[in-house]
Amino acid sequence: MTNARMWGGIAGYALLALSAFFTLEKELRWAVWVVMAGLALKTWVAAQKARAEDAAQAGEDGGGDEIDRHKEKDR
Repeated sequence: MTNARMWGGIAGYALLALSAFFTLEKELRWAVWVVMAGLALKTWVAAQKARAEDAAQAGEDGGGDEIDRHKEKDR
């Protein structure tokens, strides 16, 4: 998940929460806000997990142009 997609999703949740503020009664408004906050948190956690998996995959592949310091010492 790209950073732009994550922020787009969170902005969508914020717009729904904002529309709930203007259209719903007190109890239902709080329920919508809790659900939107939960979805935003879930989106953020999924983005962090995907970023960590991508970093781990890059590390397993050798990282491209990174220098392996252990090989440098053996020379």
